[in-house]
Amino acid sequence: MKICVFGGMFDPPHIGHEEIVAKLVEKFDKIIIVPSKVTPAKEHKPAVSDFHRMKMLSLCNFPNTSKCVISDYEITSCKSPSYTINTLRYIKNRFKKSDISIAIGLDQLNNFNSWYKSKEIISIAKIVCFNRKVKSKKKISVNYEFINNFDYNISSSDIRDTILRGNNQFRTMVSENIFNYIIKENLYK
Repeated sequence: MKICVFGGMFDPPHIGHEEIVAKLVEKFDKIIIVPSKVTPAKEHKPAVSDFHRMKMLSLCNFPNTSKCVISDYEITSCKSPSYTINTLRYIKNRFKKSDISIAIGLDQLNNFNSWYKSKEIISIAKIVCFNRKVKSKKKISVNYEFINNFDYNISSSDIRDTILRGNNQFRTMVSENIFNYIIKENLYK
């Protein structure tokens, strides 16, 4: 089985995330979406609770298929920060005979060599990199598959900033379900 792990804060999840999953569904047998507890690069907790992030992920317009699974592994694990290697070890142990990949953005690929246990990560998983309209700053020393036909330069932090300014323009950055949930629950204010 070909599995792709797609992790992130998803704080909130946006249409770029949904489009990544749609592209992954075309290539893999199973997509495991893993919201982080605390990412090492950011070293701060998400702006909203784990409950709200999991709920919003469940409301995403992911392809209606059993291929997509939302995992709470990093949220419920006692480990903090959420290191990718721990998640990959867990998934590799669960799906022993599977080929594992991880989906990341070009911004993350640029920093990949500084990731915790990056060499072990690439021994377990292949990298699938999505274009994020950022330039590659340095020579990248790992093999990866580049998804070039991807044109979503949206970030969750931009959405949170827009909401803080009292602007509903973020409506175009998230699905209708997510927009309605954020408004109803009065999130990110």
